[in-house]
Formats: sequence, structure tokens, C-alpha cells
Amino acid sequence: MHINFSKTRHFSVLIVFCFLFAALIIRLIYIQILSSKPLSELAEKQHKFFVRLPAQRGNIYDRRGRVMAIYMDTPSVYAIPRLISDKKNTAFILAKKLGIDQGRLARKLNKNNYFAWVKRKVEQETADKIEKLDIRGVRLMNEPKRFYPGGKLACHVLGMTGVDNEGLEGVELYCDKDLKGEPGWRLSSRDAKMREVISFQKDFAPAREGKSVVLTIDEVIQHIIEKEVEHLAKKYRPAAISIVALNPRTGEILGMANYPWFDPNDISEVGMSELKNRAITDFFEPGSVFKVVTASAALEEGVVDFDSEFYCEKGAYKIGKRTLHDYRPYGTLKFRQIIEKSSNIGTAKVAAKLGREKLAEYIKRFNFNKTTGIDLPGEAAGLVRNLSEWSYVDMTTIPMGQGVAVTALQLAACIGAIANDGVLMRPYVVKKILDAEGVAVKENGPGTLRRVISKETARKVKELLAGAVEKGTGIPAGLEHFTACGKTGTAEKVNPEGGYYKNKYISSFMGFAPSDGSGAALVVCVDEPIGEHFGSRVAAPAFKRIMEKILPYLGIESDKGETKKGS
Repeated sequence: MHINFSKTRHFSVLIVFCFLFAALIIRLIYIQILSSKPLSELAEKQHKFFVRLPAQRGNIYDRRGRVMAIYMDTPSVYAIPRLISDKKNTAFILAKKLGIDQGRLARKLNKNNYFAWVKRKVEQETADKIEKLDIRGVRLMNEPKRFYPGGKLACHVLGMTGVDNEGLEGVELYCDKDLKGEPGWRLSSRDAKMREVISFQKDFAPAREGKSVVLTIDEVIQHIIEKEVEHLAKKYRPAAISIVALNPRTGEILGMANYPWFDPNDISEVGMSELKNRAITDFFEPGSVFKVVTASAALEEGVVDFDSEFYCEKGAYKIGKRTLHDYRPYGTLKFRQIIEKSSNIGTAKVAAKLGREKLAEYIKRFNFNKTTGIDLPGEAAGLVRNLSEWSYVDMTTIPMGQGVAVTALQLAACIGAIANDGVLMRPYVVKKILDAEGVAVKENGPGTLRRVISKETARKVKELLAGAVEKGTGIPAGLEHFTACGKTGTAEKVNPEGGYYKNKYISSFMGFAPSDGSGAALVVCVDEPIGEHFGSRVAAPAFKRIMEKILPYLGIESDKGETKKGS
């Protein structure tokens, strides 16, 4: 009996053993044969991975080949959360060293995955400190970062890039598709500790470097303009400043600066106010500089000549319920004197002879009803109401720059058209696009928008504007070696709640030199200057200081009997 029981037990153990062995064999067959492909793919995924190879962003150069934006390798800090044992302490240490939010970092580390950014694009000194900590699972890698050697120089033209090197503003945004290039990839391996194993890989696609952009901006002229912006900002503490310089014959922007400004190398604490390219985004009532449009239209249509006389009502002219004033009381003035002395009453009477339909037509001819088409993002079109919406009073205000709103760039294009013998050019800042070998693949040249006035009328307007500088309100803009042509503007700012502020002004001057249009056209707009507010005292002297440096640098010949050689 006992023997039979023992045999039965041994037999049962044998049966169980055979069953388990058979199950193991079946399992091995399943793993090795039936599931070999999906398991191999899983192992491949665990130990092989694709590494993204960032593309080098193209450079940005000024018109003479000086670097204004360049690519640099910059260290970034990342973590492998699975390898970090004390995540709470690690988050505390890193947050303190890097100046980041500890709670947010702790949440990243608690996800227990293979990769998490800690902080991207840090200073080399900071990276060295992190490396010395030698924390398991915390590592460094180089990433491309945009660097602007000039700091704030031309910041509103250049714009800036985001953390992933995508263009966010300015040329960086407008030309992003050309600048950013195409990222590549490579297949790499990692060991059991999830560390990359460096080896020669056949499976890779190299990144394609981005194209470079050459601007019409001249770095030296930009420096000159920004130095003046800095001077105006310190002296008058204004709300904003915009200055635009262009080549009247081509429309090329030689310099464009705004205040407030920013350093695109560090935008961590920059607000929207600093980021705005006010020269193209902000529109305002221009005031007396707009009389250039009225004068051009009146001369072109033949309703006046230089000696046409108008009675200026001794400084007070009542039209309906509105009384129009001049800064000084004038009696009878010739048309030439009306522009020189910037008489509002005289300008209104000239406009009355011209007629509202013709005035509206020339406002459109000068392109004040639409954008200029400049190759920068965010341009505003200004504000010009349809003729059907004009009231009777508008014919006394619009001719002198009230009731319309324009941008500094529109004013620059307008005065550039006068300098260019009556031909309006399209302003532009991108001169050409270069491939990795430096060969131009795209080129941008002068674009004519339209002829606004005849060459003869343009000559007459130049003579008027030269008179305004020589013996009128623009005397402070006069140049020693060149004949300057220009017009001052002092405009009360519009109160959003109705009417105008009595103590807030926009001071402006727009002009060009020399008188033949071979040099540069320049617009200076100062928003809410403190202490002084007349365009003749704030903006006109700024025009003079800038032009006295720009014209010799450009090698422009003096039209007063001297030759100024460029540097």
C-alpha cells in the first residue's frame, strides 16, 4: 500500500514536471519564433533612438556685409528622470542654481520618463556650475542660439527668435522660412543606464543650414540714428521716438530706430511696449508735415503758384462753429510764405481752392490710405476716412494734418517721393538672400509704386521746402554743406475720450538733403516730449545732427561748393 502511494506520488511529480517543461518549451517557441519580431522591435526602441540634429540658422548682415545676427552653440540643461533617485532634493538644488520654479521642475522629474528639459540655453558659467554638481541623471547638451553682436542695435528691424530658434518678430519672422534651414536626424544607441553610446552610424540625414539675409540697413547709419534717439530720450523723456532714413531713389531703408527699445539677446523681461516697431505699427495725426501733401496737390493742379496771395485773418479764422488759429497772426501771405511760416489758415484757404475731391485723390496717390508694402511684419495702414465721410470742417483740418493718421514710414516714403522727383518708391529692408556658399538665390530691388506728381512740380515743392529750412520754421534743420529741404510738424495728440490733449504733442520733422535727392530722406517723430514740444525745436535739430554725419559717410557731394568724402 505504501509502495503504491509512493509510486503514484513520484508519477504525479513527473507529470507536473513534464507539464512545466512543455509549457516552458512552448513559451520559448512563442518568444523566439512567434513573438520575435515585436519583441525585437521593442528592444530596438529601448536601446536605439533618433537624435534630432538642429539646423544652423542663417546669419543676418547689413548692406556692407557686417554681421548683425549669428548662430552660436549654447549649453542647455536636461534630465533623465528615471535615473534620479532623490527627485525632490534634485529639484530643489537645480531650481536654486538656475533660478527656475521648483514645483514645476519637480513635476517634470516625477513623470519618471527618459527625457525632460530643465532649462534651455543657459550661460556657460551656469553650465559649468551644473556640471560640477555631478548629479546622476542631470546632463548638458549644446543647442544653437541666436546672438546679436550689436545688442539693441536695429532690434526692431532684426526682431528676435524664440527658444527653438523660430522667428518671432522683425526680419527674423518675415524671413523665417529662409533663415531656419531644415533639421536632420541620426539613429543612435544607449546602454542599460540610458546613456548614449557614441558610435559611427550609417543611418543619418544631415541638417541643412539656413540661408542668410542681407539687409539694406547700414550699420554705421543705424549707429548714428540710435545715438540721436538716445540723446532725445535723455533730453526730452518722451513716451516714444521713431526715426526712419531711406534712399529716396531706391526705397532702401538705411536705418530705422525706435524708443523704447530692447536687447534681443535677452527678452526675458521685455514687454510689448519695447517690442513694437513703432515706425510701422503706430499711427498718429501728423500735423503740419502733412502740408507737403496739400502743397504738392495745389501746385500739380495749377490752382496756385509761389506768388499767389491769401489773407490769413490775423491769426483767427472762423469757419462755421470752429475757429482756426495760426501760431502767430499773419495778414496777407504769398503761397511760398504760407509753407515757410506753416500757416494753418493759409493752408486751409489753399485747400479750399484745390477742392476736397482733389485733396482726397492726392492723399491716396501718396499712399496714405494703405500700407507701404515693406518687407516687415505688422505694418499698419494708418487711417484715412472715405471722402463721403468728410464733414465741412474736415477741409480746414485735414490739409494741415488733423483728421488723418499716418505712420512714420508712410511719412518717410512721402518725403522720399518729393526728393525722387515725384516718384513714390516701395520701402524695403531685405536686399538679398544667400545660400550656404554665399551665392544670392533671391534679390530684392527698387520697386516703383507710382508717379505722384510731375518732375516739375517736385522741383517746385523742393524749392518750397528749402525755403522752409532757410528762412521758415525749419531753420534749426539747416546744414552747413548741403541744401536741406523739409517741413516741421507740431501736432496735438488725440484724446481717446474726445478732442485733443492740451499738453501732449507729437513733434516731427521730415526732409531730405541735398536738394537733388541724391542723399537720404529722414523722418524724426518724438511722441510727448517734455520741456519742449515744437517740431522746430525738438525734431528739426535732430534731423540736422543726423544728416551732418550721414551725408559725409555716404560720400555725397556738397551742393554748396564743397565735396564731402565718405569714410
